[in-house]
Amino acid sequence: MKAKWPLVLLCIVLATQTAFSQTYLVVRKKGSTRKYEYFVGSQIVYKQKGFDVFFTDRISEFSDSTLILDDNILLLSQITELDLRNASSNRAPILKSAENLLPALGIGLMTIDFVNNTIVDGNEISLDKSTTITSGVLLAAGYGLKLARRKKADFTNPKFEMYIIGLD
Repeated sequence: MKAKWPLVLLCIVLATQTAFSQTYLVVRKKGSTRKYEYFVGSQIVYKQKGFDVFFTDRISEFSDSTLILDDNILLLSQITELDLRNASSNRAPILKSAENLLPALGIGLMTIDFVNNTIVDGNEISLDKSTTITSGVLLAAGYGLKLARRKKADFTNPKFEMYIIGLD
């Protein structure tokens, strides 16, 4: 009698896990652990076969290998390029934060030094050389991280793949 309860509990846990499964689109470069995910309600920016411009739309639903958007229905094979800036990624959160924080710190450091040197100390308008270099390094590091981030996935290149996960 005691052996039945753990089995029943395990069945209930497994049943609730499948009840809460979510369908989403995954974009990744083959051989890489970095992946980009689009969920229902996400905004997607894509280039369709036969067109030279990007279209912006919101994902309404997923079906087999089809994206059902607010204004369009697309097969995954019809998408030639995706703009990945709106996708959620498994990129380290500290890198995401550093993109915005480092430039703000650089500007803040320069501003504090300028105010301290001119207003508080009463000197003429000037910037300290070492503070300016440090601020420049912070700005360059923050914007360098933004430039190093992948912005687009080109599906005419066989290195990239796109598939839908979690269809019931």
